[in-house]
Amino acid sequence: MLGYVLLALTFLFYIGLVALHLSEPSTGGDNAMGYGLGLAFVGLGLAISSLLVTIHIAGKGGFDWIPNQVFNRTLLVGLGWLMLIVASFACAVFRWEWHEDDFPQYLRWVSLQNAFVWLPLLMIVPYFFLLDSVSKMGVSAPVYQWPLMVGFTISSIICGGLLWGWAKTSAKEQAATVERQLNKDEQLRKQHLDFIASQQPTDPIVNILALTGRFHDDEVRNAAVAKVKSHPDWEAQLLQLLENDYYDTEVYTFMDGNKVEHPELFLQPLNRSILRLATKVRNHIKDSNDLQEWHFESYNIERLLRAIDGQFAEKSMDFLPAVVQLQTALKTTPPERFKGIRFVVTPIVDRWVKSHQK
Repeated sequence: MLGYVLLALTFLFYIGLVALHLSEPSTGGDNAMGYGLGLAFVGLGLAISSLLVTIHIAGKGGFDWIPNQVFNRTLLVGLGWLMLIVASFACAVFRWEWHEDDFPQYLRWVSLQNAFVWLPLLMIVPYFFLLDSVSKMGVSAPVYQWPLMVGFTISSIICGGLLWGWAKTSAKEQAATVERQLNKDEQLRKQHLDFIASQQPTDPIVNILALTGRFHDDEVRNAAVAKVKSHPDWEAQLLQLLENDYYDTEVYTFMDGNKVEHPELFLQPLNRSILRLATKVRNHIKDSNDLQEWHFESYNIERLLRAIDGQFAEKSMDFLPAVVQLQTALKTTPPERFKGIRFVVTPIVDRWVKSHQK
């Protein structure tokens, strides 16, 4: 009895799906929202109720006529049910809403043949007979076997087209995303080049130091470095910035990959900058009310360490005491509520210290 109740419920949801799509649904205003909610309701109802009927029939042995040697019977029936539901739903939508260049044309044709009307019947009608697992209502086997096999076969072809269309649209969307990103990068590159070109000899070099980093676009970086070095006193300006608590980290960016002409002049200023940085980190940890693992990444500490190794290969040991103080500062005991926080830059500093203590 339960099986027939579930089948009747499935049939009611099927009628709802057909009723929604016999005439063109409205796609504007409140009517569009009503259509969307109605489609979701009948689609979900049809899927759940038909699945319960399928499980009920399988539990009573109604699918025992399907060979179990080549394919697992349960998997085959489950896959067939799923494809038929998906295909019916898709054909209902494609009846009035078609994506010309995205899906195979045969999906449009079969949708216009009202597949959403007759395709579910190829499952519902055989299920009516299969609910009587013993006598099958006294009908011959082809009455329930052939409609199911035809329905599952047609559904597999439809789902194959849906899968192909999904892959095609996904590829198009990915290509469009890449193109948008390339256009965005090109626009940003042009903005950077225009900004660099606009810098006058009287403008401070700090304005463009952020564009001299090794990971910038080569054209932007080369233009920025050339503009910096066009100042006769560019090294003096860098040394002055190293004494500034706010702008010294910008110098790290420049020195990471761009050689200075007189590195010996930078030894003491850079050491003092690192010591101030250690104090700043220590105070930040003690007084912070919002510590996060990514804190201190903006201080360009990794660039600083690369700059030391690149600019002072033979004298990098001269920076070890200051960097050790920075390492200690990063391990300052934080407020109780931030116990367990480990900053992203800490292992980077640890590795540098370890490699220079040998």
